[in-house]
Parts: sequence; structure tokens; C-alpha cells
Amino acid sequence: MRKTTLLATFALIAALLAAACAPTAQESASPTPTPEIVEGGTLLIGDYQDADSLNPFYYSTVMSSNIVGASHDGLLRLNEKLLLEPWMAYEAPSVKNGGILLGSDAVAGDAATVTWYLRPWKWSDGVDLTCADYQYARTWIMDPANSAVSKVGTEDISAIDCAAGTNKAKNPGETMVVHYSKIYQNLKYGPAVAPEHYYSQYTLGTAAEGSNPLTDSSTDMTLGAGYRTRDLPNVPTSGAFHYESRTPGIETVLVRNKYWADPRTGEPAKLARIKYIVCGAPSTCTAKFRAGELDMVTDLDGSQYAPTSDLGAERHTLNAFTVEFLRPNFSTTVCSDGVPAESDPEGLLPTRDARGGGCPASDLAIRQAIAASVDRAKYLSKIQGGAGAIATNVELPAFFFYKDMSSTTSAKPDAALAAQVLADGGWADTDGNDILDKVIDGKKTQAIIDFCTTLKPTRAATLLLLVAELKKVGIVGIVDAVPSGTLFGTLTDTPPNTKCNLAEGSFDVALHAFGITSVEPSGYDSYHSSQTEVNGGGNDQFVNIPKLDALLEAVKTSVDVPEQKKLMYKVQDTMAANVVVIPLHYWLDITLVSSRVSGYIPHQAWGPIWNAYELDVTSN
Repeated sequence: MRKTTLLATFALIAALLAAACAPTAQESASPTPTPEIVEGGTLLIGDYQDADSLNPFYYSTVMSSNIVGASHDGLLRLNEKLLLEPWMAYEAPSVKNGGILLGSDAVAGDAATVTWYLRPWKWSDGVDLTCADYQYARTWIMDPANSAVSKVGTEDISAIDCAAGTNKAKNPGETMVVHYSKIYQNLKYGPAVAPEHYYSQYTLGTAAEGSNPLTDSSTDMTLGAGYRTRDLPNVPTSGAFHYESRTPGIETVLVRNKYWADPRTGEPAKLARIKYIVCGAPSTCTAKFRAGELDMVTDLDGSQYAPTSDLGAERHTLNAFTVEFLRPNFSTTVCSDGVPAESDPEGLLPTRDARGGGCPASDLAIRQAIAASVDRAKYLSKIQGGAGAIATNVELPAFFFYKDMSSTTSAKPDAALAAQVLADGGWADTDGNDILDKVIDGKKTQAIIDFCTTLKPTRAATLLLLVAELKKVGIVGIVDAVPSGTLFGTLTDTPPNTKCNLAEGSFDVALHAFGITSVEPSGYDSYHSSQTEVNGGGNDQFVNIPKLDALLEAVKTSVDVPEQKKLMYKVQDTMAANVVVIPLHYWLDITLVSSRVSGYIPHQAWGPIWNAYELDVTSN
């Protein structure tokens, strides 16, 4: 799923969790491009999961985030100290330096006016990256047919003006002036950019209704055109690397961008290539690293904390900006259709029809009972091996707007409390089958919850413990693990009626994680009622709470830090009262880095190869 990130702000890139794709017959038949001859080393990186889309506007997984981050740059860079640095721009605009004008100081008619001084830059195909590409990106994003991309922030831009040869301090490059009709909290990071000369070859929303995104051959970008496997060598990128090839389920290869140079030093990337290799399981990745088959391993979970303790300086741990949590579906009409047959081959549990057709997680008492039944302490110690920290909030303690919710969020389960809230909420066993039921939206609904998650072993283990607790209070829980690509696939790349798909809402409660790479207040894209997948947003759980909407709107239109803090406190209280999410634990990021690799710098927000251009590898 998507949560607003700094990388997303810089280049409208969103980051999150695991997916796997299979090559289509059409892609398999495409000719394999001849690899570019490039001098230098090749870094071999292993991950248990595959990337999904490599389109910087459409992807949703951690692996995709790492790959896209190495191939796309932004106006600013967030360094390892979480400080902003100029990158594709000469300086970061601010109120102090006159780059950001607000209210009466802004250009007439603007709520805010932001000026950017652009460095000369090129796309990886040698075409100049200019202010016109920012103008084009705004139009492309706001196209009504482009339903797969979030319009948050871009919709507040009324115009982008470009001027050549007027750059500050006579530096070469263009001046870009961005006009905002409403103040947007992240306006200091700038608008998105897209290669007009490449994107203009493709269409939006032109595919026939019902087209299968996995086999469709149209030019419609919302169905993958321009970023299909066969297209990748031709995709222009703005970063130190560009796409060379991809074999879904096997590997993705990046090659050095010969037109790119570090704006601080003028130096090119050191590596010739980066190969992202899919291992299939965290333990397999670790084994390949020990055998010398991989230079790095990313995205390891707590199961690999103890087994890698002997690796010494080659194992790096970091408190990651990632939180594991349960995500209830608020909809009364769109949810899981009951117990999957394959989850109950012996027919011991009620069938799909037996649940009654309602959506139990839409009921506050069910959500409260689930929250009271989680055993955060046990999950962390027994399943995560003590790697990480208990989470009582989906925001991070490092953020200025974080509110400690530990007084209302227990580390241990409370069956008595769960039973009480269910009784108070009108749930009772009227059938004598040891399963609670209630009439919801006119339908008698059994308390049968389809818990959807990925194939990550620690998640299934967590849910099995939770299901055992819920049984004590009359709730039947089903653990339904699916490939990450199924859980996180967007509406445009997932066949209709796919079970356990966040975008379609075919789940009751999902267990996954948010990779949070923004140090700014956020949540609008994920929880505002307007931000469903149909509108290009990330509110896959159909949250619709008017009070929360109003608070999120206020945060989105504020650039005043004290005001943002007060508002975000209220946001967190409102979310907790309505059990919008059920946080479990913060990840401990475990990355294996061979002694052969130089230039590795841990980064809490942007992943292990955020500075890919500084990495290098030597042979034994």
C-alpha cells in the first residue's frame, strides 16, 4: 500500500512491500536487448521479494522503492542525517531565502508561490530534462483518465512557469516558478517530473473495459505500457542508473547512466551495474550471502536476527522507519466474501455463505476486540526474535508530531476487555455455534474474519497467535496468506474479483507494513475518505470519518509546525478512538553488506542503496 513519502514528494514515488509478477507470453516473446558495455563492478543484491511496477508513479513495494530510488532523482536529497540538501536544484527554497512566498507575499492570486533554480540535467537517454517536464508531469498526473496515481499536492498547483537564462547568481539552468491555489504542506519539496518525450508516446485510460493488465498490449500506461519488461531499456531515468533488463521473479538489472553526474562533485556513479536478485525466502538470501553469491541482502526480518549474529561487521542493524500493523476494512459492503475454501479443505468452518454476507470488521466493537486481543510482547519476542520495538502508534517516535499512545495500547492481550466491548457492541452467539453474530447493515453477520497477509512467514505466525486469542471471545479468524503482488496490486494491474487485494477491498483485516520515509505530517493520502484507489489514493480500507477528514485537510493545508503538531495529536487520538489501525511493532532493519562493498551508509528512511552512486564493489 502507499503512504506519502519524501521520495514520493520529490518525484511522486511511493514505497512499500513485497510483490511478484510473472512474465506474459507477449513479454517472453520480445527480443532481449543487447547489454550496454560499461566498465566497472556489478553489485549483487538479494531480496526475498520481487519488485512490482518500476514506474515511479505506480509502484508499491520495498524492492521497487530501492530500484526506483537508485534510478530517479529529485529536486532535493534527504541525507543520512535526515537533512535536506539541494540536488537537481541549486538550493532548497524557504521563506527565509525568499524562495517560498505565502499569503499576501505571494504572487497575486496565489496562496503560495515557490521558486526553483534548476541545474542543467539530462535524462538517461541524453535528452535534456527541463522545466517543461515538470509542466508536463502536472498535466499528466491531473488527467482524469490517470486514475492510478495520487493527485494530492499536484491538484493544488494552479500553474508552473518556466524562464530560461534567469537563474540565480548567473548559474546555468532555468528558473521554475510554481503557483499554488491552496497552501500544500509539502510544497517545499517541489512538483513531480516526468519525461514528456517518452510519456507522450503512450495513452491513459484507452484500453478496452475488462482488459487484463497482465496480457494487455495497448499503449495505456495505467495498464503498464511504457514500463513493461520489454520497454524498460528505453525508459528515461533521471538518476545515476537506468533500467537494463528484468526477468520477473528472477532479477532486475540497472546499468550506469552515462549522462549522470553527482551535482556536488561532478563524478559519475562508481558501479557499472546493480543486479537485484529474488532469493525467494529471507533464509535463502542469508545462505547465498554466506556462500559469497551476494554482496548485499536487504529487507531481512526478525527471523534472521539471531542467525546472522555471527557475521560481525557485515551485519548492519538500524531502527527502520517501518511499522507492522493490522489494517481493518471499514466498508459495510465491500470486504472479504468469507472463509476461502482452500483455507478449510475439511469443511470444519462456516462457508463463505454462512457468514451472512456482511462485513464484520466495519463494526467498531469487532475492531476494538481485535485490538484488545493482540499480544505485542509475544509477537516481538517469539516471532521477531526480539528484533525491533513494540509499536503503539503507526507514526514514529522520532517525529515531532508523534504522540505516545502506550497508556491506551497494551503490550499484552486482554480477553475480558475484548469480550466486554463485543457484548456492549451487540455481538452475541444467537445460533449456539460458539461464533458471535450481529445484524450489520440489515444482514445477520457471523464474526468470521478473513485476515489477509503476504507469504512472509513471520506474518502468518503472528496471525495464528492472534486467531487463537480471538477464538476465546467467539471470533473465528482465518489466516489467508497470498503473494505480495496479489495483496498490493493496484486496480489497474489486478484482475477483478481477486481475493485479498487491498485495492479491491476484498479483505476484512490485512497485516502488512508501512514504509514511512517522510519526516513530515502525513495521512491524508491513506485515511481521507476521498483518497480511495478509484481516486488514485491509498485509502484501501475505506475509512470514512468526517472528523478525521477535517483534521487531515487542516494538516494538508498548513506549513506552520506548531499548528501541525497540535493537529496531528488530534489525528492520532481520533484514529485510536476509531481503531483505524492496530500497530504491532517497528521493524529493526537488517542489512547484510559484504566487506567487498565500499560506500555503504545506513539511512533510516530511504533504504540501503539510497546513495547507489557512491557504492562500489571489489572482487576477492
